[in-house]
Amino acid sequence: MKLLKKSLIIALIPMLILSLVACSKPTTTAKGLNLWTGDATTDSDRIVVISDLHLGIDDSFAETVTNKAAIVSFLNQLTASDVDELVIDGDLLDEWFVPTSYSQPADLKEFFTKTADNNKTVIDAVKSVIKSGVKVTYVPGNHDMLLSDAILSALIPGINQARDVNGLGTYRTGLRSEIAIEHGHRYNTFCAPDTLSNKDITGAVPSILPPGYFFTRVAATSVVEGKSAPQKDLPVVPAPAADNLDQLGAYAYYQTWMGTIQTFPINAAFTDKTINCAADGYNTSFALSDLLPTVQPDGSISAVLYADVQRRWDALQDVNGVAVKLPYATATAGAQDATFCDQQALTQYFNVDPAVDVVVFGHTHVPVINHYTDGYNREKVYANSGTWIDKNLQGADMTFVVIESGKDQTDVRLMQYQPDGSVTNLEPQ
Repeated sequence: MKLLKKSLIIALIPMLILSLVACSKPTTTAKGLNLWTGDATTDSDRIVVISDLHLGIDDSFAETVTNKAAIVSFLNQLTASDVDELVIDGDLLDEWFVPTSYSQPADLKEFFTKTADNNKTVIDAVKSVIKSGVKVTYVPGNHDMLLSDAILSALIPGINQARDVNGLGTYRTGLRSEIAIEHGHRYNTFCAPDTLSNKDITGAVPSILPPGYFFTRVAATSVVEGKSAPQKDLPVVPAPAADNLDQLGAYAYYQTWMGTIQTFPINAAFTDKTINCAADGYNTSFALSDLLPTVQPDGSISAVLYADVQRRWDALQDVNGVAVKLPYATATAGAQDATFCDQQALTQYFNVDPAVDVVVFGHTHVPVINHYTDGYNREKVYANSGTWIDKNLQGADMTFVVIESGKDQTDVRLMQYQPDGSVTNLEPQ
């Protein structure tokens, strides 16, 4: 295990871009994982963080199918390891990656129950970790932000849940409460819960689904269709004046949707209402034309869904408990940039709260560990736990973070679970 050192590290350590690991069936022997170096200490907390399992309701399109066996093996071995806590840092059960052609349950409890049933071996393994005496904590992600406390408690009795705002949570842990763990979707405009938009559509029912939900439904549909649909002739929106910050934000939103529709083409026509949404206050279907902003009669740039969304972002950051507010255009561009999410460890934590020594995010699917030194020569560590989906185009799969919190220091490792049941330290030595 690499100890936190008192060294001046100014620049970011480059993110790890690793080859995908072939997923043969791993061992199921319940032997302890070799997660620590040196002798075990009795006066430290040992924490493992995993995220982005993306367990789906139907394996015909779910992103995690082959790797389910590895997850079960990993969890079984975890129960035999010297671990105090397992933190599941969001995107456990995936309600977003569902193609528009799939007839999904409108009732959230039924949806998540069926998703859990489709992944029973994994859910049972999490239950076994809890029964072994290891504390298991869940932090909400964006793909499961509608997974309520009550529904998850019914599916996994005894699980601890760290929530602050609906659809969000930051978990403080460690012997000195020096570790902050959250999924990382609080800071970009496409994935942060949105309680302020679309009230004319959802009515009295409070909605939190952000634009990213519809983005993912479109992307899932494109993937299932083989990304073979022809490109559409889309409305063109001219760039606004450089001094019009409001419309520059709207234009950034338009550009993101334009890129999405072109990158993930779907067979449905631009005005075909095929994107059904029957949850979170919605009870109708939408078309791409409802999502892509166009020039309105008054000359402004807006869309049917999330109309003038850029004008609510400042207030939405207040609602979502963002420590350091971000400009709308920046937070929109950041939705497509993993390093933007990583940077929020500095912006929202290390530069704000000197008591935070370690920050762990998930969300981006890019496993990374960065070391910093603050103005008092104290080392800080940021780690992203990556993902367990079958085909991670952003880096390695089956990655996780290992933390040992002691009275005076905290050790952090980024690791990968291997097909043979062993683990590898991903940080350069």
